[in-house]
Amino acid sequence: MTPTPVTDAYDNPTPDLDYGPDAPRRVMWGLLQPVTSSEPIEPGRRPVVTSWRMFGIERLAARERIEWQGRVLEVDGEPDLWEPRFGHVHYETRLKHVEG
Repeated sequence: MTPTPVTDAYDNPTPDLDYGPDAPRRVMWGLLQPVTSSEPIEPGRRPVVTSWRMFGIERLAARERIEWQGRVLEVDGEPDLWEPRFGHVHYETRLKHVEG
């Protein structure tokens, strides 16, 4: 999902981004692997934070999100470009899913 910038009543851009049904979507191919999972202690909340890594040939922006098997994963930082001397150029993207 590519976020759509939100404007205020005067058509000025705001820091809010819209990931709703009108936000542009595209299909991407890649390999998704789980990395870690944690349950940080927060008062009044029991979140489960899962980290993933995606390997693909298309670049994602830092504010995009991925929909996969009913989950929405946020891009965590800037994707890394890997250009091995012998091999295929690809991007490695860190993703994060927070539940609870």
